[in-house]
Amino acid sequence: MDAPLTILAVRSLLPEHHFAAPDVETAFMRWLADRPEEERIKAKRILRNSGVATRRSCLTMDEIFSKASLTETSRRYRHHAVRMGTQLLKETLDEAGIRPKDVDVLVTTSCTGFMIPSIDAHMANDLGMRSDVLRLPVTQMGCAAGASALMYASEILRGRPGGVAAIVNVELPTNTMQLEDFSMDNIVSSALFSDGLGCTVLKNGEPTGPQRGRATIDGWTTHQVADSLSLIGYQLTTNGFLMNLDPTLPDVIAQHFERAAASLLGPRQLALADLEHVVLHPGGVKILDRIEEILARHGQSAKLSRETMRDCGNMSSSTVIVILERLLASNPEPGKTLLMSFGPGFGAHQLLLTVGSPN
Repeated sequence: MDAPLTILAVRSLLPEHHFAAPDVETAFMRWLADRPEEERIKAKRILRNSGVATRRSCLTMDEIFSKASLTETSRRYRHHAVRMGTQLLKETLDEAGIRPKDVDVLVTTSCTGFMIPSIDAHMANDLGMRSDVLRLPVTQMGCAAGASALMYASEILRGRPGGVAAIVNVELPTNTMQLEDFSMDNIVSSALFSDGLGCTVLKNGEPTGPQRGRATIDGWTTHQVADSLSLIGYQLTTNGFLMNLDPTLPDVIAQHFERAAASLLGPRQLALADLEHVVLHPGGVKILDRIEEILARHGQSAKLSRETMRDCGNMSSSTVIVILERLLASNPEPGKTLLMSFGPGFGAHQLLLTVGSPN
């Protein structure tokens, strides 16, 4: 029998600047001051219906709404991503009882900045990791990378008995604000997205010594949707990252959610009704509304996803890790847990976890 893939620790780190919804609305209205009144009314409605009460950023409000070159936003990204990512990785390894030199695999995710050497190289250097640490930066998976990075690390660990992997998600979307783009895509994404980081430490095997398992990873899979490349994504322009959001996205996700879940659960003789918990990347309110209608038919809920989006916003790949951290900290009922995120490509990336030790 294969050794379990054990989650030893899950932590998040939210940047120091936090803004309540009324302050964000004031800043938006100031930004849109010269736009037609109907655009301002529509933007205000989007903000108030976003389901986000508090936003986090590595930047001040003035920095977010001040014009900056791609050179400057890249400098900001590099500084904050390395600073916070390294801090969070060290804290999570400490919690797991793992020394940096004991990490065999280091996976990082980020779709909100670009740098070479990548973030993981800086982390490995700053924390004194071994010269043979296997590094994998995942840079173009968008929101799905929170789940897909866990899948990649699990695949690699399966061939490394006793091996340890660390996954760090670093997303700073407030640094990508496009001040000259007044499209609904930019306004909607700016109303939803917020900065945040997540980190998970995995081990191939049972915890030993001071370590304690938080959950195990039982399996994983993807569900790709054909001819869906234009639904969501970023374009890198001379001004920075330009967001594309197709308005049909909630409908497409709703159409494929049950099939995607069945592709993971079915081969294990499980159904949505058999789950104890669901950890779902929230995306946005319309997506959550559609998926909660489906989950309710199976006796499930995305309550924790909605609460996390309210408190923290959409943090792209970091979001499902923040939700997982909250779940594990809540003394949850033991049982099977579905972790799923959708992202560019377009598809669902998902894992089946066992939380606790059910009899």
